[in-house]
Amino acid sequence: MTNSGRHWYAEEADDWDAIQARQIDALPTLVRRLRDRSGLYAERLADTDPDRVDTLASLQDLPFTTKEDLRMGQSTSVGGERAILGRQQAVETDELEQVISSSGTSGSPVHFGLTRNDRESWTDAIGAFYVTAGVGPGSIAALSTGMPMVAGGIPYADGIRRTGAALVWFGGQTTPRMASTLERLQVNTLIATASFATMFADKVEEVLGVPARDLGVRTVISGGEPGMGLPDVRAGVMEKWGASRVSEVMGLGDVLPGVWAECEAGDGMHFTALRDVLVELVDPATGAQVLWEEGATGELVYTTVRREATPVLRFRSRDHIVVKGMDCICGRGTPRIRCVGRTDDMLIYKAMNVFPTAIREVALAAASGEVHEVIRLRKESAAQVRFDGPIPLEMQTRHAPDRQAQEDLRRRVEGAVREQLRVRVAVEFVPDGTFGLVGDKNSIVYVADRG
Repeated sequence: MTNSGRHWYAEEADDWDAIQARQIDALPTLVRRLRDRSGLYAERLADTDPDRVDTLASLQDLPFTTKEDLRMGQSTSVGGERAILGRQQAVETDELEQVISSSGTSGSPVHFGLTRNDRESWTDAIGAFYVTAGVGPGSIAALSTGMPMVAGGIPYADGIRRTGAALVWFGGQTTPRMASTLERLQVNTLIATASFATMFADKVEEVLGVPARDLGVRTVISGGEPGMGLPDVRAGVMEKWGASRVSEVMGLGDVLPGVWAECEAGDGMHFTALRDVLVELVDPATGAQVLWEEGATGELVYTTVRREATPVLRFRSRDHIVVKGMDCICGRGTPRIRCVGRTDDMLIYKAMNVFPTAIREVALAAASGEVHEVIRLRKESAAQVRFDGPIPLEMQTRHAPDRQAQEDLRRRVEGAVREQLRVRVAVEFVPDGTFGLVGDKNSIVYVADRG
């Protein structure tokens, strides 16, 4: 670890091409190790000369890895105790120091292993991630994750401590106890999903009798779901907590729990895993690589260049992003991005594809602060993707508008969504507090079964 002023690694200020060149240098060794030691990749790479995988373009000749590949590989027994994590495992079991789990929100959980070197690399990389987001000595950081075994549990806790911050891991307790912990320990940094940060602020006032903004939380760090990049959501969270800084972050246990984090400029998340992960931007439809440049869009694909226990090669994240810029006033040379949605979240209205996050962004902007930031898109069943009629959109009003005002608001929101996204929604207003306090991965845009 090299903590260079505001930067965790000195090379964060390097040109993006130079950063990627160093990652590419590690590819031949990685491909050789995957071919020789990982059952998941042995057949895929059997005819591959590792020494010829030495450019970014040459990666395109190698197959993608998907979540289903990992899940299927883990369901296959290979030598019993020798490989408890299935075909992906690339080390002997006695080299494992820790096992973590995915959240399982999109299927059965997948488990990942860490060697001692992996755990040290992760802790340092997550330290870089949190320093970028505003954590460091003097931070009293409250971690709201309730499950130690997931990527946002122990790995996040280790990374927070690595920055020199004081960790207050209060997740998993009752709401009153969480609220009193914030007050008693003078927490100044809250780490939570955007929806949890929004709803928890209201609960804090109910429990303590004082507004959340009076508690001294001045930095809110939010990941686990898209949302904090939306201006209305961000402004709402800042107002509720009296925060002077909001930082959006993103990572994934399949690769590394902390990969992207927003600096003090507040205009997109920087790539922070520059020593551990190579990231490609690809066209989600064709799989072709897309040039990293301002305004580019595509899907993020990751290769873990140093991970020993359960490495991945060209892992399709299904995260769709837009590149906000390739430089920044903070001096970092890594891209800045916003996540606009996930392939898994995509809805189809007649012949149109639409992300729930896009509906939310347009709806909140049209509502002009008259509704809460958390909305709900209602489905007939959890599996429903296609809508032949208007998509039911539930919104919580901040007050009780009269019938005419409510009708005007409904027309405004439905019209804005139709005009900007060419999608029809059917807005339904529900009373404040209907959705309750939530903190799961999918809670910014609610998806509820009917009946």
